[in-house]
Amino acid sequence: MSIEHPSPSFETLGSAAERHSRRGFTLLEILLAVTIMGIVMTVTFMTFTAATTAWQKGTTLVDSLHHGDYVIQQLVMGLRSAYYPETGGDSKYGFVHEDDGDEASAEDTISWVKLGGAMIGRNSTFSETPHRVEFFLADDEEGERAAAVKAWRLQGQLEDFDPEDVDPVFLSKRVVGFNCRMAWELDEDGEIDWLDEWEETNKIPTVVEISLYVTPPVKGDDPVEMKRVVGLRVGALAWQQ
Repeated sequence: MSIEHPSPSFETLGSAAERHSRRGFTLLEILLAVTIMGIVMTVTFMTFTAATTAWQKGTTLVDSLHHGDYVIQQLVMGLRSAYYPETGGDSKYGFVHEDDGDEASAEDTISWVKLGGAMIGRNSTFSETPHRVEFFLADDEEGERAAAVKAWRLQGQLEDFDPEDVDPVFLSKRVVGFNCRMAWELDEDGEIDWLDEWEETNKIPTVVEISLYVTPPVKGDDPVEMKRVVGLRVGALAWQQ
């Protein structure tokens, strides 16, 4: 006795073919998926690049501001510890200023007599005696412009001593500009009468405005300005002499 198996109908074959065709993708669907994936990857890369660039700019700016803040704090403490003898002074104790440019391109030089370890360190052998400091911009050992300071004691120097022979200490390469204004009185409107040049080298100002310019986060942009106004307590004493 033989058993006959029923032959598949055309309807059954059609359904099977249809189910089989649904298991794959057409060329159009593949191209569409690749295009969408490319767009997603491009947007992701652009977002990552923008975030990375912003992070780098922020890090550079914070680093520059940190360097600038350190230098400006040293200047503030140094100016506040300015020294002027009660018996009267002369050019040996006076404030010296050399004007060199304006705003970000300025490279002024200032020099004054002070006490204490500001700008020279408390371990210095002459920190507790009157000594002159000079702040300026100069090329460091690598030929890069940097904020620098010199210091030397007023007393006990050899006859042939020359401040030009004192080696500078470089504070920061991030400082690319320095501008200074001074004042000792108010104008007719009661405002500070700022001077771009200081000629009273046997006196010291009562207030000093210091402007530092530090490297920007993007090369080619304008330097970032940091400004402080400092009152010198011994300034009034100098003008009473």
